[in-house]
Amino acid sequence: MPELEPPQSVSVELENALQQVIATKLARAVFAGFEAMFAEFLNITLGAQSRFEQQQWQGVQSAMRERLQVYERQVKNVSEAVRIIAFQELHEPQLWQQAKHIYGKMVAEHENQPIAHTFFNSTFGAIWDDKKIRTVHLFVLKAKYRAKPRPFDNLVSRISLQNGFTNAVQQLIYRQAFRVQFIDLGKDIDNLQRTLRAGAKLQCRQVYELLDLNDGYIEYANSLFFRNKACYLIGRCIAKNGDNMPFAVAILNTDSGLTLDAVMMGADQLSLLFGFARTYFMVDTDQPARYVDYLSVLMPHKQRFELFNAIGFIKHAKTEFYRYKVDTTKNSPIDDKYIIAPGTPGMVMLVFTTPGSDYVYKVIKDKFNAPKTASKAQVMAKYDFVKQADRVGRLVDTHEFRYLAFDLSRFSDELLAQMQTNIASSISIADKALVLKHVYVERKMTPLNLYINQCDDIKLNKVMDDYGQAIKDLAGANIFPGDMLMKNFGVTRWGRVVFYDYDEICPLTQCHFRQLPSSENSFDELSNESYFDVDENDVFPSQFKVFFSADQRAFSYFCQQHNDLFSPEFWQQCQAQINAGHVYDVYPYKQSWRFT
Repeated sequence: MPELEPPQSVSVELENALQQVIATKLARAVFAGFEAMFAEFLNITLGAQSRFEQQQWQGVQSAMRERLQVYERQVKNVSEAVRIIAFQELHEPQLWQQAKHIYGKMVAEHENQPIAHTFFNSTFGAIWDDKKIRTVHLFVLKAKYRAKPRPFDNLVSRISLQNGFTNAVQQLIYRQAFRVQFIDLGKDIDNLQRTLRAGAKLQCRQVYELLDLNDGYIEYANSLFFRNKACYLIGRCIAKNGDNMPFAVAILNTDSGLTLDAVMMGADQLSLLFGFARTYFMVDTDQPARYVDYLSVLMPHKQRFELFNAIGFIKHAKTEFYRYKVDTTKNSPIDDKYIIAPGTPGMVMLVFTTPGSDYVYKVIKDKFNAPKTASKAQVMAKYDFVKQADRVGRLVDTHEFRYLAFDLSRFSDELLAQMQTNIASSISIADKALVLKHVYVERKMTPLNLYINQCDDIKLNKVMDDYGQAIKDLAGANIFPGDMLMKNFGVTRWGRVVFYDYDEICPLTQCHFRQLPSSENSFDELSNESYFDVDENDVFPSQFKVFFSADQRAFSYFCQQHNDLFSPEFWQQCQAQINAGHVYDVYPYKQSWRFT
């Protein structure tokens, strides 16, 4: 007897039911992966205070590197599960659209809905890779995907000033629970209340006038912010009329015990603490988006993506950055076009920006200019090395994007010609969009070689001193910049020198620092050929002087402060300290702000 075929309507209904089952399983798998990722991220973060109290500084750096791997590892795990679940329907757009709808309902009331959305986007991107990705399958631009600020009252505590400002400051510190005792808490509290009072007098007169009237209150975040060898107590002094002065108190754990080291006051000083050249904070919270809402109140000029990035949610920061990029493009004048970034053109990267933007876009060239010989994969590995490193305030953080779309009409003819010549393999043009297959986004700065041209003697001396200090800070963090030409360093709005060219960067301990051998034959030293054997990792510090050959005035200032950089002994001593397990002291605030 022949097998009966179901009616077409029944067949379609069965097919739809099957797709619903698969889409539901897919959504559940992504959600389970998100929850696992968040739990693992939080578990590593929860150990921050214990590592601080035990002075496990190597452990602090290891934990930071480990936490950076959590997200990608879970995306990979979920992607493998989804491949099995979806099977032959894996690349069916309709299935993913249905899964997105189901997943959206699953996380609709979730505390961390914004980050959960980003995790779905990451999984989708990992599966589809270089196939055409449509935003209809992603939680990105629509208004309903953009989290609105929420109350953060449960994240903060308040101390009334009714019993006096000094008493309130005492309570602020007494409420912080540590296993380690303070060395001289009375002295620390006295320093803190006097400095806060002086800061309020200068920065927020309304707050200052209410301190002596015992009016208003001190508010502080319930979770401490841990980074490197310090932790930070974040809060603000608030007047009854709402005027407020944000602050961050730096707490160090020395061999003798705890001490309050400094206090930063006002949005600008806090901005320096949350700067783009710093590594990420560890903050004990399962409500990171609400903490970003709170930090946005303290630093209203900071973008949300900067704050998500600062507390370690770097993937969601990319989602927030993309929204920021789209919004600012829409709101900028039509003639604000992308152009080649100011400064000396790179041998490895094509760099572009807009005059009104705070960011630059860097794309690896198809072919490097001589004498660069590295491969594209090697350059990408260098950028990944920087992402994992302790940037000690001297390396610009980067956001790495794949398939980042731009409005084609915003590109100048000159830039488009350069792109077709230098990065043709990395661009795709369709209709009104230009898509970069791989690009790094960095904060825009003034290149140091351009900055010095507008300096008087006082500014030049100061910036050259910081240039040398930047190199020393990197050395202390086991980082050798490689190419230390001034064009590879930038100057921030704070006048701080930061390195941003990573194609020759490497761990300092991999280098072999040598004295340049002398020759009995003077003609040897004039020859283009080396008159002695040179290994791949050999470095001759005496040759660093060539970096200053274009500006003798700058060179003379540099030598006054940092002549030791031209000797192998300085670098060898740094290597010895690193090999002995020493972790370099980094202060993300000015020395003049310290209490000692």
